[in-house]
Amino acid sequence: MRTRTPDPRRTARFAAVGAMALVAGFMPGTGAANDTRTAEADIAYTCDLPSGAQPVPVHITAELPVSTSIGTAIQLRDVALSFELPRSALSSSPEAEPAAVSGSARVLTEVSQRGESTDVPWQGLEIPETSLPATGDIALRATGEVPTITPRSSGDVLFALGQLDVGLALRAAEGAGDAPPPPAFSCKADPDQSAELATVTVPPQTGAPPTGTAPEPSGDTTPERSGGAKAGREQALPAGGVQPPADCTVMTGPIPQVPKPAHGYMAGYSNINKLAGAIRFSDPGHLRLNLNTSVSFLRCPTGVKSWLTTDGTLDHKGKARMPPAEATFLTFGFMPTTAKVELILEGRIDIGTLGDSAPDPDTKKYKETTTAIAPLRARLYDVEVNGEPLDVGPDCRSVSPMTLKLVGKGASGAGGPEGYTVKTGGPLTGYADVPPFTGCGVTEDLDNLFTASVSGKGNYTKMMQSPLCVEGVPANCPEPPKPKPER
Repeated sequence: MRTRTPDPRRTARFAAVGAMALVAGFMPGTGAANDTRTAEADIAYTCDLPSGAQPVPVHITAELPVSTSIGTAIQLRDVALSFELPRSALSSSPEAEPAAVSGSARVLTEVSQRGESTDVPWQGLEIPETSLPATGDIALRATGEVPTITPRSSGDVLFALGQLDVGLALRAAEGAGDAPPPPAFSCKADPDQSAELATVTVPPQTGAPPTGTAPEPSGDTTPERSGGAKAGREQALPAGGVQPPADCTVMTGPIPQVPKPAHGYMAGYSNINKLAGAIRFSDPGHLRLNLNTSVSFLRCPTGVKSWLTTDGTLDHKGKARMPPAEATFLTFGFMPTTAKVELILEGRIDIGTLGDSAPDPDTKKYKETTTAIAPLRARLYDVEVNGEPLDVGPDCRSVSPMTLKLVGKGASGAGGPEGYTVKTGGPLTGYADVPPFTGCGVTEDLDNLFTASVSGKGNYTKMMQSPLCVEGVPANCPEPPKPKPER
């Protein structure tokens, strides 16, 4: 193995290589490589732990092919990172130590060939719940699937490990009160060593001269020969559902993923502008989600972004709806009116997360913006006006579903998540236009009454989402916390 030294020109070279190099390994190749072997490496990291910077040796193993052919995907399997953390990283005092630890890890892996390289994130490596030993450090192991790499030219493909980000969830011992705050930290490979994991040989094709291009995704991309930069054809994501910003173009994707089932809760307020009031959804709605159904990579004015999609539904007593909320208003400014409001999901919830591919240079965090769109039909019932029941019938509803669009902004990385992320929850805000009403009234037509007093544009909504319980991850499971509405 050769020794890598830090290259101060790496950032500039990365920009010159171009956006497609960043996503080089995220498209599947044609066929599969054979003759696999198990690669192992011991890499010295220094981690910014809550108790201070400390050395943390990391042992990495992965199964990968000895060699492959041009255009054939390199799939690393059984990837595992093993490391030990000092007890001081989990709690500042022995009395507050947790009973068990779980979490996830992310490794920025450098893949290079013929002098060009690209960073490929191995994210979502899961750390199963591990009990804290009676004494000594705690041994943790992170495993998961990682992206494939498809070489487009001959020459050795080298895999080397870079920055490691770890986020932990702590479970308190029974009867010991709350667990300490969940720690998150970043680790950097020590520069005076080789951080290489393995090399895969890619022999030249018979009769074809070797080229100097780095590994690329298969599919709709071709290398630019001037300066060695790569550029993808502009593509479009499927119509409908949530969409990334209009000023971004698709370089690669959408690439289907194996989604993870997850569930959580949300509660909040929704204004009704015409009534100068708000509906309080204090009984949290139950979200059931399929996390990360696809990934795309985009070229945006501010740089390369990832686009992760998620979909889901609501579940209240087996039906796709929010629990009913009771609202009281002064109709037309003087008549006290009480009604129960039910929001019925017609279709599915579509969620898209636009994430930075590089951390903020100041905060060391990866910023992300999540947009959720849900088609919801409003139904009114149990209406009382000035204390007297008003029979609106069983089918007093908006004439069509309203499109509720909510946006959450947050970040992940060093120091743990901030703001809103899909997995950890937080505030989501947006606006909805309430359509006219139909089917209201039994002995008289009340459609115009409710349309005049309720329907309208630009009704502000703020929902609080709980952290999710994700299948296979013990944190927040089996029952996530239920959030409280916040104005």
